[in-house]
Amino acid sequence: MQTYKVGAGTQQIMLSVDIDTVGLAATRARLVIVQSTEPGVTVATSSDATGDILPQKKIGARDSVVAKRLSVVTRIDLLGKLPERKAEAERLTGTYQLDGGPGGSISDFEATKKANKDFTSVGLQLLVDLIP
Repeated sequence: MQTYKVGAGTQQIMLSVDIDTVGLAATRARLVIVQSTEPGVTVATSSDATGDILPQKKIGARDSVVAKRLSVVTRIDLLGKLPERKAEAERLTGTYQLDGGPGGSISDFEATKKANKDFTSVGLQLLVDLIP
C-alpha cells in the first residue's frame, strides 16, 4: 500500500491530479475509513472532460484526514478504431501529487490501470493511506 505522511498539526493536505489522455475522463477523490464498508466522503472531482484536478484542491486538514485512505478513481472513455484505442489505453498516464505533509510535495504515486476487452473504457485507481 502506498502511504503519505500528513504529520502533526492542522495544516491542509492538498491533492492534484493530471491525467494525460486524448480520451474523455472524469476523476473523483474520496476519503474512506480503512476497513470500513462506508462509501467515504468525496473531497475533490474533476471539473471537465480532462479528468484533471487542477489547481491543487484541499482534501482536508491533517486532523480530518489522518488514518484514512485516499481513493482516487478516473474513468476514461476512448474513441476510434480498436488499434488506436488499445495504443491510447497503454500510453495514458496519471500524475498524482499530495502536498502539505512534513515531506512536502510528493508525486511518485502509481495508479492501477485496467481496460475493458475492447479498450473503450479504461480505469485508473490510486489508493494512498494517510499516516501520521
